[in-house]
Amino acid sequence: MSSALQQRQTVLTRTILVVFAIVFAAPLIVAAITSMKSPSELTRVLALPTEFYWQNYLVAFERMGRSFFNSIAITVPAVALSILIGAIAGYPLAYMRGSSGRLVYFLLLTGMLVPFQIVQIPLFFLIQRLGLYDTIAGMWLVHTAYAVPFCTFFMRNFFASVPRSMYEAALIDGCGPTRYFWKLLLPASTSGLAALAIIQSRSIWNDLLFAITLTSSDSARPVTVQISGFASSLQVEYGPLMAATLVSVLPVMAAYLMFQKAFVRGLLGGAGK
Repeated sequence: MSSALQQRQTVLTRTILVVFAIVFAAPLIVAAITSMKSPSELTRVLALPTEFYWQNYLVAFERMGRSFFNSIAITVPAVALSILIGAIAGYPLAYMRGSSGRLVYFLLLTGMLVPFQIVQIPLFFLIQRLGLYDTIAGMWLVHTAYAVPFCTFFMRNFFASVPRSMYEAALIDGCGPTRYFWKLLLPASTSGLAALAIIQSRSIWNDLLFAITLTSSDSARPVTVQISGFASSLQVEYGPLMAATLVSVLPVMAAYLMFQKAFVRGLLGGAGK
């Protein structure tokens, strides 16, 4: 293949990637522009603001209050607990052989098929009976329980991609199954754990259904509930809404940018471990 043809293919590939990047970034760009517009300029959607209207961000921070920190307090423990339980459950499933292992595996996977709406009402009464309604601990419990099937599925498949020879070599050296899990398998699975952590943190951080159902006061409401309050049946406060949305996506975006290489390796099943 000639160098001229290779250059044309490189230019074409990069052009396509730039176009896709612009398409995917367009909503975020429009939101950023809208968040800095005064109310009189909101009708001109694609026009740049004549001056930065920082009042939108002041209103957003005032209305969100402590909900931003509530979301952090809910997301971090729920992600850690769900990943820990999923890893512990996925470890034996990755090494089980025969029909019994497959049966247990598929029974766990059925939890991924249950929509939120089906469990919403019974879950409300259960959390209320446990005395965890409108508490951050109650949100931990719900998100952890609902995430365990997916975390188990993810970590089981990731552990199965780890060469079995490493497990056999550890047994020969006198390392038991429990010690092998904590000392060797988990450290070798950091890319998978990072990928799962990003997926789970995005899912839990963006949750609205459980947040509306199981919280009722500012002491436990996450940021998604407060953001939904900017849009009512009579009025939509576009400026503060866009400002609050941009602020709310920053933690998840920062986490992805920090761990993007591990995230990609984890989604590829640990390639390059």
